[in-house]
Amino acid sequence: MDSDARIKSVENGILPIMRIAGRDERWPLVERMAHYDVPGVSIAVMQDGAIAWARGYGLREKGKPERVDEETVFMGASTSKPVTGFLVMQMVERGVVALDVDINRYLKRWQLPQNEFTRDAQVTLRNILNHTAGLTVNGWPVAPRGRPLPTVFDLLEGRRPEVSDPGPNEFVMPPVRVNKAPNGTRRYSGGGFLLAQMALEDMTGRSFDALADELVFRPLGMTRTTFQSNPLSDRFALNIASGHGPTSMPLPGGWHVSAEMGAGGIFTTAADYARFHIGFRNAWLGRPNAILAKELAREMAVRRADGEFGIGWRALGVGATLRVNHGGSNGGYQSETNSYLESGDGGMVFTNAVPGLFLFCEVLNTIADVYDWPDFMPPPKVVVPIPAEELYKYEGEYKIVSGIELPLMKIWSENGVLKSEIPGLRVGVRTMFMDDTGRFFNQSGPYETTIHYGPDGRAAELVAYEGSEEILRAVRS
Repeated sequence: MDSDARIKSVENGILPIMRIAGRDERWPLVERMAHYDVPGVSIAVMQDGAIAWARGYGLREKGKPERVDEETVFMGASTSKPVTGFLVMQMVERGVVALDVDINRYLKRWQLPQNEFTRDAQVTLRNILNHTAGLTVNGWPVAPRGRPLPTVFDLLEGRRPEVSDPGPNEFVMPPVRVNKAPNGTRRYSGGGFLLAQMALEDMTGRSFDALADELVFRPLGMTRTTFQSNPLSDRFALNIASGHGPTSMPLPGGWHVSAEMGAGGIFTTAADYARFHIGFRNAWLGRPNAILAKELAREMAVRRADGEFGIGWRALGVGATLRVNHGGSNGGYQSETNSYLESGDGGMVFTNAVPGLFLFCEVLNTIADVYDWPDFMPPPKVVVPIPAEELYKYEGEYKIVSGIELPLMKIWSENGVLKSEIPGLRVGVRTMFMDDTGRFFNQSGPYETTIHYGPDGRAAELVAYEGSEEILRAVRS
C-alpha cells in the first residue's frame, strides 16, 4: 500500500477504542470528529524513523472559518514532560546535575521542606522524573492569557499570586511537598517536574524556555514549538488552535496558558513533536550527530520494575514492541504520542477539545492497524453477558491504592448493565463489559481489568492494565 492509500485508509477507516468481535465498525475521521464534537485534529505519522506524513483536519476554533493545517500549534500539556526529562539528561551529560543527588543541592531560590518521609530517602531528579518521589500536586489548571500568572514560588507554596488582580483561584493547589516515601509506589506529580525545571534554571542561570530552544528545539528543527507562551509570539499565535472545554465550547480568549513550563507548558505541532520522537530515537540508537549520548537515552526508556515510567517517558513493551509514549491533558486540549524505538514507526495526535481524549485513542488504533504496529491493540473482545442476579458481585466503592491520585472508583448497575466512574477523572461514566476471559473492559480507553474475588464471591480487587503494564489498582472499600 503506497503512502496516499495509507493516508486515505486512516482518514476513512477510524476504528473504535476497543473492538468487539462480530462488529465491523469503521467511520470516516470527519464523522468521529463530529461525534465527539472535536473541532480540530493534527496528525503526524512516523515510518522507519522519519515523518511519513502530517496533516491537519477541521477548525482551529468552533464557529470560525480558519482551518487546522500541518503548521497549526496546539497546547501540548504533559507532552512537556519527556522534553524536560531529555533536557535533564543533557545536563547530566554535561556534568551540571546528577540523577541521584538530593534535589535541594540544585535548588538555589527555594528549598523542598524536609520531613519524616525524607529522613531515609532523598528526593532526586531520577525519582522525580519517574514519578516515584512521593511529591504532591498532579498538575495545575490553565488560565486565560493576559492575566497575571503566579510565580513558581506561588505554585510551590500553594498560594494566590501577589498582584492587585489575581483573578479566580485557578492555580491555588496544595503546596508541593513530600508526603510519601521517595522511591516507593508511583504517584504522577507535575509538582516534581516544576522542581526539575527550577533546578535546571538555578544550575545554569538560564530560563527553561531558552534552554529548551537552544538544546532541543533548534537542533531538531522544531520551529513550531515553544515553552514561552505568556505572551505567545505572533509567529505561533497567528496559526494556533483554540482550546475547547468539556462541552466543546471555545475557551475565553481562544487559548490559555500555564504558569509552569516543564510539567505542562509546551506549545507544539504534531509534526514537530514527531521530530522530538525522532531525535530521541536517534540518540537511543547512538547515531552520529544525536543530541544526547546513547547510554543516557537508553536509560530514559528503562522503566521501573513496578511501573511504566522511565525518565520522562512511559516505556511500554520489550524488544520489537518497546515504545515510548506520553500524552497531554488539560482543560482545552488532549493529545497522545507513541513511537516504536526499533522500527521507528509511530503516531502523534493532537486535538483542541477535552472530548479529544476519546478521539485520539481511535485515531491511534487506526494508524496501528494501517501500519501494522506490533502489540498495540487488544484483539477484538467477545462479550459475555453478566446475569442480573450476579451484578451485586461487582457493585460498590473501591479505594484506589495505586496508579492515579484520586480516591475511589464507583461501580453500580442501571437496567441490568454495569456502570463505573472515577469521580474527578475526565472520562466520566463508562459502561462496563466482561469478555470471555473474565476481564472487564470499556470502550472509553484501551484498558483491561482483572478481577480478584474475595471469599464471599464478590470482587475484592480490580487491577487495570494497558497491554501488560499495570496502570491502576483498587480494592473494595
